[in-house]
Amino acid sequence: AKDWALVYFEIFDSRSLAVQREMEIKKKKSRKYIEYLISKKSSS
Repeated sequence: AKDWALVYFEIFDSRSLAVQREMEIKKKKSRKYIEYLISKKSSS
């Protein structure tokens, strides 16, 4: 998708930890939580 922009990322030591974190975020199914993560990262 060419119209997407990366607005948030986290760095992990292994792919398995990264996938685990991704599933944790997706499992919440919360737009507010995702917006909170983005705002927390951009204010750092």
